Amino acid sequence: MSLLARILGLALRNTRRNRARTGLTLGAIGFGVMMTVLLGGFSRGLTRVMEDDTIKGRTGALQVHRKGYFDVKENQPLKLDIEEHAEVEKKILATQGVAAVTARIFFAALLSNGAQATTVIVQAVDPVQEPIVLPFQTGEVRGSVVRADKPNGALLVAELAKAMGAKPGDTLALQGASPQGRQNALDLEVVGTINNSNAVEPKKVMYVPLDFAQRLLGMQGRVTEYVISLEDRDALPEVRERLLATLGPDYEVQTWREVRPQLADVIHFLETVFSAVSVVFLIIATFGVVNTMLMSVMERTREIGTLLALGVRRKLVGLLFLLEALCLAVLGSAGGAAVGVGVVVAIAGAGGVGSTAPGSTMVLYIVPYAPVELVSVAMGAATVAALVAAVYPALRAASLRPVDALRAT
Repeated sequence: MSLLARILGLALRNTRRNRARTGLTLGAIGFGVMMTVLLGGFSRGLTRVMEDDTIKGRTGALQVHRKGYFDVKENQPLKLDIEEHAEVEKKILATQGVAAVTARIFFAALLSNGAQATTVIVQAVDPVQEPIVLPFQTGEVRGSVVRADKPNGALLVAELAKAMGAKPGDTLALQGASPQGRQNALDLEVVGTINNSNAVEPKKVMYVPLDFAQRLLGMQGRVTEYVISLEDRDALPEVRERLLATLGPDYEVQTWREVRPQLADVIHFLETVFSAVSVVFLIIATFGVVNTMLMSVMERTREIGTLLALGVRRKLVGLLFLLEALCLAVLGSAGGAAVGVGVVVAIAGAGGVGSTAPGSTMVLYIVPYAPVELVSVAMGAATVAALVAAVYPALRAASLRPVDALRAT
């Protein structure tokens, strides 16, 4: 048997000498790892819900525009339009990884109820393709969605409908300017309202059929953007690169994070907060290891002196304490990871945890999940932290003078 194996065996045996303190240390390490797995699992579940709400209900995974569109989006976006049902759409659909595509026109207009008027953001959508690409969009609709059999029907965000005193069945007037600056107005019928509970989304938004907007703006056969859903959301970077290569330099492809940077910032902030809290739990576990190893050194001073007097090298004495800390870290982190993964799996199997955003009536279920990389990072971080925490006690044990150690009571 090699010397290292003997020292490792001795380290394992030493961890059982004071079972109460070892149990507390294992509990501290296990608790830190368990909470890291749980927080990481819920963090990923929460961000997945937020991403799904955006990707499947608002922006799609990717959007295609004419080059320079985002530079003028707030001023004259209609001048950078794209031909509808043309070669561009065919190329998008033929790209590997693309599941579906829908056309839109995005513009600003003046909405009036006869007594008051307000500027609104209008999204003109294809009534047939929009639900395929964005299946979550109609989750909180009261009344009807935008439909092909209602060519003048409009869906208003609830806050906008309340401000305009509009309800399903009411008639409003929408005034907009063509790309050439020509003004036009058309009557529309409110067919429903949608509750937009996303804090970073504008509230003065309405949806109309694509054909309605094309008649209003004089843009027959033209659109401003294509919204895309993917077969695999994790393949988003690769699909984007394929689209850029396929469409050429006259077009740009934005991800949902670029289209909604505020939401991306919120998600990043939440991930940072969860990570910081996880670090706190690991620090608590680290202090448990420091305390255990220092107490072990003080209680075993005479034993250490005996080892040194018998000729055992100082570095082997230090290695013994490091291996003891490693054993505690591995056992504790493995136990904590097992409990954490078990809780995550149980909650996910039950359908997740339901929550409702302020002002919303839609229940969103946060389904946590703990991928292998999360568990590996948690266990690895706990093990490294435990070893670092054991360095000082190990050095202290190795630096004892045999004579002084043997005199200790």
